[in-house]
Formats: sequence, structure tokens, C-alpha cells
Amino acid sequence: MLELTTLMIFTWLTLRVRYFHNYFKDFVLFDIDINNNVVIRWICSFVMTNDPTTNQKSTRQPSTASAMDHFINIVQSKFNLCSTNHPVQATNLMQFSENVPIDSSEKPHPRSGHRAIATESDLWIWGGYYSTSDNEEERMFQELWRYNFALRQWTLEETTGDGPVLTLASHSMCLFRNFLLVFGGTGLPFGHHLSNDLYVLDLKRRHWKRYHTHDQQPQQVYGASMILNDDHLYILCGTNSMLYNSDIYDIHLPTLKCQQIGNTFDEIEDSSETGRYRQEAYLHENKIFLFGGGGVSGISFSLKHLPVFDLTTQTWSYVHTNPDPIYNFPTARKFHSIFPFHNNQVIMFGGAHFNRFTNRHIVVNDRIWIFSFEKLEWSLLPSLKMPRPTYFHAAAINERGEIWIHGGVVVEPRSADANISRNDIRITTLYTMNTRVLNLSELAWNYFLNSLPDRTCLIRQPKLMTELNIPPRFIERIH
Repeated sequence: MLELTTLMIFTWLTLRVRYFHNYFKDFVLFDIDINNNVVIRWICSFVMTNDPTTNQKSTRQPSTASAMDHFINIVQSKFNLCSTNHPVQATNLMQFSENVPIDSSEKPHPRSGHRAIATESDLWIWGGYYSTSDNEEERMFQELWRYNFALRQWTLEETTGDGPVLTLASHSMCLFRNFLLVFGGTGLPFGHHLSNDLYVLDLKRRHWKRYHTHDQQPQQVYGASMILNDDHLYILCGTNSMLYNSDIYDIHLPTLKCQQIGNTFDEIEDSSETGRYRQEAYLHENKIFLFGGGGVSGISFSLKHLPVFDLTTQTWSYVHTNPDPIYNFPTARKFHSIFPFHNNQVIMFGGAHFNRFTNRHIVVNDRIWIFSFEKLEWSLLPSLKMPRPTYFHAAAINERGEIWIHGGVVVEPRSADANISRNDIRITTLYTMNTRVLNLSELAWNYFLNSLPDRTCLIRQPKLMTELNIPPRFIERIH
């Protein structure tokens, strides 16, 4: 069976390579690690000219020595590309790795409680909180940062308009077309500043607008979840620090008409608990699944039973999940992340649970889990781990299946002479992982970028990419 699978993969890769045959140049050896088991070596090209995956009409003439020499001269003289003298090593594409900005002096201050979204070209983060340290006072961040994937560069963006001012932590955030939607959140002191306005940021103009919903309004909360379904925005759960809820509101974005479609349900783990916050919500086959979250007592809800809201019947119910046959169930958690994975699956990582005896949050662990909606079963990925167990981080996924994680809280041991044994610190580190194999043009684009001694030349000399016939969809990522 393994040999058959390997043969099928080789066949698929061969077809892909033949498809791009007329566009190859500077062959590069890539190693793709399939499930940490089968390593397949295959030849792909530095696909930059007339990418067949775009709708651009081909303007390239049949290859000749003079045309190739002209191309090489452009590359060497104008881009000053470096040749690769060592083979590309085998890489597990699903492993989290740190993405270090080229200019480390310009980056966000360490923070937690912020939120992130990812476009094709950038990671955007908004808000955040920094706690008191030995040298700094606690503060909130009314900041919009943008990380350009291609340039590996952070930029602090200036915005205009009526944006959030006091509710800058544990808000909910999502991307709708080219607009950033922000709801809820809180500020210092936590629970005293709340909002139920819908803030919309035009990412092109960097301009904020504040909207009030019609007919009904969601409660003023922080720690809520947002889910987009066509033109409908669902806002669910959250707290005002005293009361917790699991209500669901449906906002029709074109009209801003709001209707409450779900009410708070009774928790089966603890009858004294009602409502959740900082849970993860996921829409699957017209049903909203809740994963974890926290309650008024500090509890982190188990992942053995998942609350499910049926959008058709507008009712709550529970589904019982099945454990990993070896590793049992994931640890109960809040402040974690969940993203789409393969067919009918999600991937989960990070988070913390509350220890009532020490009155502190404890980071769960560095393990990465998969949940299957078909089997309702949890599976641990034993060979994959987070570089540093983190909670209260910001994370997002783009259309290429790249997950990006920024900041959050990590736990580090104190020195031997300290009065307490642990230290919760906030970080500004950026990690990334791939949930699926990139296509050839994306691999070639990444190789092209890694060949540049100075990526900022793409900003200084934008016409050069056009001269190299780089497809417009890649050129548009440079800004």
C-alpha cells in the first residue's frame, strides 16, 4: 500500500512538472516530507515566467539562447540574485518555524489579547495588552501592525476615522472581503470598558467606521467569537466580567439588521456555569461547533463534549467526541486557536487552563491536535509541536493554508533566587506553518524571494518584476 501511494504521488508530481516544462529555469531540488514518513525528492522549476496558473496570456516566445541570456542578465545585473550552492534540505512543511523579520528593530511590542487576520500578502494585528514588568507599566495598544510575508517586514500603519479606543483586548475580529471587522473587547481595568459596536476598517484606505446594528444589538462583551457565513455575521458568547453568555446574534451585513437566534444553554460539566468566553467556534455543515472556552469560576471547558448550534433549527445540543486511541482527549483549554485542516478536519493548538488552587493560568502544552467532524474523533500529531507553548496569542490563516501566530503569553522559570517559581511573559515572536503543500508557483516564488540578498529592492525598483514577467498576483503582494 505504501509503495502504491508513493507511486501515485510520483505520478502526480511528474504530471505537474511536465505541465510547467516550458516555463522551467534554474532547476531546484525540493524535498517534501509527507506525514513524516515518505520523503519524496522531485524536481521543480523556478516558475516565474508566464505562470500557467494565472489568467495572464502568454507573451513568451520560444526559448532561445539570446532570450535566456537576456533574462539572466536582468536577474544578475538588476536583482543581483545569489546562486544557491547547497541543496534544499528535507523540510516538514507542517512544522511550526520562527519567521524572523529582516529588520528586527521595527516590530510590535510584546503583547497578548490582540487579534489577527491574514490576507494573501499580509498578516494584520490589532490591539493588545502588556502587563506590568520590572521596567515597564501595563498598557494597551491602539495599534494596527502589518507584516508583509514577501518582504518579511513589519509596518506600523496609520489609520483615520472612528476606530476602537478603549476596547483593545479580547475583541473578536474577522476579514470580510477587503474589510476588517472588529466587535467587542475590553480595556484597563478589564470589564470596565465594553462595547457592542461593530467597527469596520477599510484595509486599502486604512479608514475606520463605527456602525450600530438595527432592530437588536448584541450584548456588550469581550471574549466573543465571530463567524462569517456569506453576508451573515454571527456573534456568539462572551462576558462583561460578571455575567457570561452563549447567546448568538445574526447580523446581516448589507443591511446591518441584527436578530438574536440563540440563547444561553446549560453547561453539562458544571450546572453552576452558564456561558463561555475566549472559546473557539467553527462552522461545519450549517452547524456551529464550540471548542473549549472559560467560565465565571475560571473553569476551562472540556473537549469531550462539544456544544453545537444548528443554524437551521436554531437550537443548541451536545455531541460526544471520541478520544485518540493512545493519547486520550486534549486538555481542557481557553485562549487557544482552531483552523481548518484537511477535508472535514480542524487543527488545534495552544491555550491555557485555570488552576483554582494556585489562582493562576497554566499553559496546556506544546501538542497539536486534529479533530475529525466525520468521526467526531480527536487525534494527536505526535511528531509536531509548538516551538513554545503559548496562550492569549493572535493567530490567522491565509488562503494558501499558512497559519501565522504572533505574540501571546509563555511561561518561563524564574531564577533560583526569585521569590516565585515561574514567570509569565509576553512575547512578540512570529511563527508559521503550512497546513498543505504549496503549489509549484508558490514554491518558486518563495525560492525567488530567498535568493534575493535584499528584498527591499522589490520596493525600490518595482518595474524589474514586470520585466521578469513575474505574474501580477505576486507583484501585488509587494507593498
